[in-house]
Amino acid sequence: MAALDAAQAAVSAAAANPASTQLVQAWSPSLVQFLAMAVLVFTFGALLLGTLLLWRSKAPASHVLRIFGVISIIGISALLLVVGYSNDQLTPIVGLFGAIAGYLLGKDIPAPGARDDNAPRAGG
Repeated sequence: MAALDAAQAAVSAAAANPASTQLVQAWSPSLVQFLAMAVLVFTFGALLLGTLLLWRSKAPASHVLRIFGVISIIGISALLLVVGYSNDQLTPIVGLFGAIAGYLLGKDIPAPGARDDNAPRAGG
């Protein structure tokens, strides 16, 4: 019973002093700035590499959309995590990015000359 009373006292003390319940950022602003710039440079490098590879292989537009979409979503998500948004702010953003990534990766691109099983058959 004493442990329960101690826990209730700690909760009421924390409620009385809201400054003590704030989260403390462990990273210095210069470190956050460096990491944010590093994430941006890495993302743009990946986009440039993807552009080069897609251009040399003459990839269709759907492949370009997939590659650029996924790289951009990963880069922006990593940037938001580094700059220190709270869980309440990140949850809807990451959910939206997940929905976009699922749409981009879930779209099935039929191969040229592939048979569509859902198409109506002639004479049948």
